[in-house]
Parts: sequence; structure tokens; C-alpha cells
Amino acid sequence: MSAAMAASAAQETAPVMGVPHLLSDVRVEDVFDDPYAHYTRRNVVPADVYAALEAEFPTLDTILGGRPAASNQAVRMTVKQVLNDRRISPLWREFFEYHTSGDYWRDVVRLFGDRFRRAFPGLEERIGRRYEDWRVVPRGFAGEADLHLDCQFVMNTPVTEVSSVKTAHVDLCDKIFSALFYFREAGDSTPGGDFEVYRWRRSPRFVKHRSLNRDVEMVKIVQYEANTYACFLNSEQAVHGVSPRGITNVPRRYINFIAELPMKAFEPKQLNAWQRLWYANDVKAAAQDERY
Repeated sequence: MSAAMAASAAQETAPVMGVPHLLSDVRVEDVFDDPYAHYTRRNVVPADVYAALEAEFPTLDTILGGRPAASNQAVRMTVKQVLNDRRISPLWREFFEYHTSGDYWRDVVRLFGDRFRRAFPGLEERIGRRYEDWRVVPRGFAGEADLHLDCQFVMNTPVTEVSSVKTAHVDLCDKIFSALFYFREAGDSTPGGDFEVYRWRRSPRFVKHRSLNRDVEMVKIVQYEANTYACFLNSEQAVHGVSPRGITNVPRRYINFIAELPMKAFEPKQLNAWQRLWYANDVKAAAQDERY
């Protein structure tokens, strides 16, 4: 982002109420390490702050921007789109600015830095700097960067057939940290849409980034509830998914947070040819759900 654009955005957003910093009060010991490094919290921001953010959450039409959408499809607005769109409220633009900033990244590192070092030995040497000193730029903006951060409005579109928007998988291997912040609409009683945490039953093996159901077991559910937050270190251990959502006209709403490298942090081990043949039905099911 240019200095002029940043100054203009800061000037426009200065008068708004205090924007929450989602990790600022979290302690290192609050992060769970089983089955992989993650943190979850209900009522993550004060009720009045959540109400102000929720009231100004963009509509599905705004996010779609005239595009067609299939049933239970993830549609999104990125930080670049948000900061360049004056239909988005100053409160939300400031929220997006902070959560793609160096200050936000340093909170991530405060909590996950040693966990990154254990998960990705040698990554700091590849980048040439300690995690604490990485140069951070919002995704989609120009500038010298060791890491790009994105913050996105996301909606899963209305559902016409019971389905999961994402079955058990790990995120793309250039992403080392991911998070979500739920904005469930009041009165939405649709079952499903919960965040699921999985543990490997065996050594990791994948069809692209998907795991076979036989290889993992679900160990934790973070319910799709308003004002609920979850974040995790993404690696080959970090298998997660979304429970199937029932038929509904109500979108599933959340904020998505991404920390993306200019290189791969890990390489998911793929099933070999014999395994793909032996587990053909499982492989077919995983491949059909490979929607990136």
C-alpha cells in the first residue's frame, strides 16, 4: 500500500470507535498444542463492539458484486478490495488495516513464534530474518515483503443440498497461519457449519491437500456461533474442516485471516499410485471436494 493511500485511509478511519485487536490479550499458555497449535475463544470482542461490526457487515450482494454463485460456495472480499471500496464502513476498513499490519503479525509471533520454529525448522534462514523482524505487506499491495497478510469478508452462499463447504484438509502450503471470526446472523438455526479439528490416526498422507476420512479422527468442534474466533498454525498436522450445513437461504458469515509466504513452508506427502488404487473410493471422494 502506498504511503499516500495509507495516510488517506488512516485519516478517514480516525474518528471510529476502538477497533478490537483480536490477539493482543492472549497469553502464550492459552494456545493449545494438541493435536496442533491452535487457539479458540467465544465472545472474543465486547458485545457493543461486535454489534457495531455486525451491523456494518456487507451484504451477500456486495460481496458477490454481480457474480453468480453455486450452492454452499465460499465468496469473499479481500483486504485490497475492502480498502479500495468506500461502501465498506470506516470501522471495518480500520479493522482490516490493523489485521494486515506488522503490529498484528508481531502478536501472532508472540504466541506462535516458537511453535513456527518447531513446525518449520530452517524457515527463518530461508527468509533471512527472524519471524519477529519479517517485513509484512497486505496481500495484493506492492512492497518488499517476507509475508503477505490478508483479511477477508467471507460468506458461504445459501445451501440447496446438505453439504460441507470444506471437508477434512490442510490449507495451502504457502500459508503458515489462518484464523476465522464468526458473524452468525441472529435467528439462523441452520444445523452445521461448525469448525472441526482433526488428529491423524497415522502418518500424514494426502490427495492434494485433502486427507482420507479413514486416516483422521475429529477431536474438537468450534461451533458456528456469533462472536467466536479460532486460529491455528497451518502445517501437514493441521487437518480441519467444516461440518455439513443444512438447506437454508441464510449465508454463513465470517472473517478469514491468512498469512502467506512467497514459498512453500511444507510439502504434503501424497498417496502413491498403489494407495490411490487401493483406496479408490476414498480418493474419489476427496478429489471431488477439492475446491480451491
